Amino acid sequence: MTPWTPKKLANLLGVASNEHVRQPLRERAPNRPARSRWYLDRDDVAFVGRHNVDLGRVSADKVSEVLELFDNERDEQTGAHGSFDVEPPEFTVLDHEGPVIREAEHLLNVARNGGSVLTDHNVWTDANINVIFERFVKQPDISGSDFFTKLDAQLAGVDDDARVLFAEVFLLQMLPISQFRMETKIGNIERVLRDTKVEYEITPGIIEAFESPVFGGGVAFAIRRFQQLSMLIEFIRYLRALSDDEWDDAREDPLAWRELVMGSPGTPEPSLRGSLIYLGHPEYFFPIVSEPHKHQIVDAFYPEWTKRSATGDVDVDLAALRDWMSPEAGTTPNFYSEPLDSYWMYFDEDEDDETVAEDVLPEAAEYTVESILKDGAFHSAVDLRAVISRWSATKNVILQGPPGTGKTWIARRLAFALIGRKLDEAVRSVQFHPGTSYEDFVRGWRPGSDGKLDLVDGPLLQHAERARNNPDVEHVLIIEEFNRGNPAQSLGEMLTLLENTKRSSREALELTYMYDDEPAYFLPENLYVIGTMNTADRSLALVDFALRRRFAFFDLAPQLNDAWVNHLKDRFRAEPGSRIDDASRRVTAMNQEIAENPGLGPSFRIGHSFFVPEKEASEFTPWFRSVVESSVAPQLAEYWHDDPETVDRIVEQLLSGF
Repeated sequence: MTPWTPKKLANLLGVASNEHVRQPLRERAPNRPARSRWYLDRDDVAFVGRHNVDLGRVSADKVSEVLELFDNERDEQTGAHGSFDVEPPEFTVLDHEGPVIREAEHLLNVARNGGSVLTDHNVWTDANINVIFERFVKQPDISGSDFFTKLDAQLAGVDDDARVLFAEVFLLQMLPISQFRMETKIGNIERVLRDTKVEYEITPGIIEAFESPVFGGGVAFAIRRFQQLSMLIEFIRYLRALSDDEWDDAREDPLAWRELVMGSPGTPEPSLRGSLIYLGHPEYFFPIVSEPHKHQIVDAFYPEWTKRSATGDVDVDLAALRDWMSPEAGTTPNFYSEPLDSYWMYFDEDEDDETVAEDVLPEAAEYTVESILKDGAFHSAVDLRAVISRWSATKNVILQGPPGTGKTWIARRLAFALIGRKLDEAVRSVQFHPGTSYEDFVRGWRPGSDGKLDLVDGPLLQHAERARNNPDVEHVLIIEEFNRGNPAQSLGEMLTLLENTKRSSREALELTYMYDDEPAYFLPENLYVIGTMNTADRSLALVDFALRRRFAFFDLAPQLNDAWVNHLKDRFRAEPGSRIDDASRRVTAMNQEIAENPGLGPSFRIGHSFFVPEKEASEFTPWFRSVVESSVAPQLAEYWHDDPETVDRIVEQLLSGF
């Protein structure tokens, strides 16, 4: 059940002040550390009640009523706090949390109340926080430079105290994680502060905490540093705007703290939010920031070992396991070491070592819109950023345009730019065709090796589960030729679940084919879909309005622009520039004629991809003639299938003199 705090008991008893609860508790346990938090058991509630009855503040009947409420909550939530009726397993203790917990409490207190952990200044002021919010969060550097080069530009000209504040936010992000060595963490702080004149000290306590990390935060702490620090800054602004009562509630009640952290503004950053949840109440929450791991642990112990059902709240269920295994306060069972790891980790029969049931994505170099341009895109950076911005909001976009506009090529690179890294493992491509069915794409029955039919997940559910197991990293499913089949038929109920507002358990639906005892299904928030559509294919099915409402559509026009011309001139350096300019004018004139034809229109123009030379091409003229004769002319023949004279005329206009 939700832990009972002094404030909760004071409200239930109806006494005038929380001190009417805290004071008798301190008398009852005079040696309890002054700053430790109270989670009350039944004896505590009864003792405080009797104390206040003796002083005439409440009636005995009121105390009996509150005790009955306590008992009912404990009985109703069988998987919550309290001992189970079976012996707990043996376990090893996570015995090095102390330094991180101590420094995190100091940091959170100065974040709320002001001060500093590195200097004797008060750097945690609203003014300084607003400075780094405006300079860092609201002005992301989208160049391909490294993090610290970009940071220097973002914080250029800010005063020393604001820079120290940023270093302390950075410290909070790095404090508990094991990805970086102590020397790296210290180096990062020193790099932020290298141009400051203020005297600062990375204290022995901080160094001790850096040397005693308590969890691995996953790939996000390495590849989403900007997003995580931005979210932390927004969280701090939110924290300081709380009323004293809201702050006191969150510091006393772990679940109120969790609600505060999860409800604060900013990007999702599940691992970082999980870190903050733990750091705020380490006596209640485990140092486990992977939601899949939490669920695997709960599924392993409930009900097989505990003989009780889980409550459905993994943190409450894990806290109950803590009370069951180690009722002594301050003892944390280590689920990542023997013997507890064997309860919930699976073992690969082909491997000697155990494998945690979570996909692990490797680190990769940063990838941005500028990276797309360097790869050879002729589209403008403004247009590409507009796609990514809208995609981030809708989670689903369609790139539509004439043949040869690079839809497939640009879709994959937009996926990498959305992720921020070139992670092939996070991007999967499929192609629709007239025979693509729901059973192919989502889930269906397939013959197994034993001759029986097995229920098999298709590409959509496979990639969705990979995304769910790596919640800090955006995952992208590319659907090529999106409207070549029947999208509504292939998607089924996924047409609803793909919607950005339906990505939660509250909006879950039953699938057409379900496993035994499988709950209703929903797609994870970090799954993004991008489709491509060839607007010139007369055989394509129309996309219905329900599907259009769930996708943002972007037109990709032929980019026969200066960037394309310059690419050709750079590629064919021996060719006179005037000759390439002449070819450009002819191709543009051809597209103009296509666009103005009432039976065709702009959607039938010939895209720039037709006119991008392969590696083998060494001379401009034979390459250009070959493209026109073998690729462009057949396409024109499709357009004017009943008018070969027009095709011959346009081809002649393209090739005359070449």
